[in-house]
Amino acid sequence: METTFTFRNIEASDALKTHTQTKLEKLKKYLIKPTQAHVIFNVERFNHLVEVTLNANGIQYISHEKSEDMYTSIDKAVAKLERQLRKYKERLKEHKPQ
Repeated sequence: METTFTFRNIEASDALKTHTQTKLEKLKKYLIKPTQAHVIFNVERFNHLVEVTLNANGIQYISHEKSEDMYTSIDKAVAKLERQLRKYKERLKEHKPQ
């Protein structure tokens, strides 16, 4: 999975990158092809914002999360993406051509 990172109002750290990549590895079980992910880290006052955009199978999945801790924001954003991917995969499974 190709992952690009953008840091706004925060210094780039390898710890955030590795934590995000390990969380995004969980999503591979829902994906067929290698995909592209773009992660934006942003800090506004006391809020840590994470925006994850995932391009997979021709569909774009987006999740935004905000909390007081960056790692919590990452975990919640990836959980939201996982719910979206699971819902899409279940929809494909239930679809039966007639």
